[in-house]
Amino acid sequence: MKKIVSYVVWGLFLLLSVLEFVPAFVATFLDLETYIWLYAGIGLYFLIRRLPFMRKNEEWMQTTSHELTHAIVGMMFFRKIHSLQAGEGTGVVQHSGNRTFGAIFISLAPYCLPIFTYGFLIFRLLGAEETIFVFDVIVGITLGFHILCFKKQTGNYQTDIQGQGFARSYLFIAGHLFFNATIVLLSVYYGVLGAFGHIFSGFWQHIVGFWQFIF
Repeated sequence: MKKIVSYVVWGLFLLLSVLEFVPAFVATFLDLETYIWLYAGIGLYFLIRRLPFMRKNEEWMQTTSHELTHAIVGMMFFRKIHSLQAGEGTGVVQHSGNRTFGAIFISLAPYCLPIFTYGFLIFRLLGAEETIFVFDVIVGITLGFHILCFKKQTGNYQTDIQGQGFARSYLFIAGHLFFNATIVLLSVYYGVLGAFGHIFSGFWQHIVGFWQFIF
């Protein structure tokens, strides 16, 4: 029964996230002047990663961001982090507690949460209007990095995904990928705080609409 409820919850979250992502994504092309710097940053990362120092260190950087995401989300759910190790392609985070509360978020966050992107979206709030394009380029660079991380690291071989079950894991990951992508796109226009307000308002409107349609 718990599994069925979980599938329904994350399936609904995926549907709501897709419904919010599609218009947000289309809007970037209707207002390309506003979003050009974000897209430029994404493209710039794919050029930067060809530089020798990036080619040599990218795998280690990806592993470090993966384990760091485990640790940060673990702390958000009140876990005590004992150690964080990140090598080239291998890493592990040890934390206290085996509570089920928050376990799926801690396990699967590295496959869908762009932590560096969110960090710079917060810094973006402090930027002056005339320099905001610089923040958008940096946000795009970090987003390009995370896109490659997610693509390379997400797969059935991951014990994180195996432990949560394949169906539930991929519903969770897909839903949060669309959710976080929407937040990033909306943040360019509304700022990160306004983006969260906008998307949750959209969620509520969709839920009310579903309810009225059914009943």
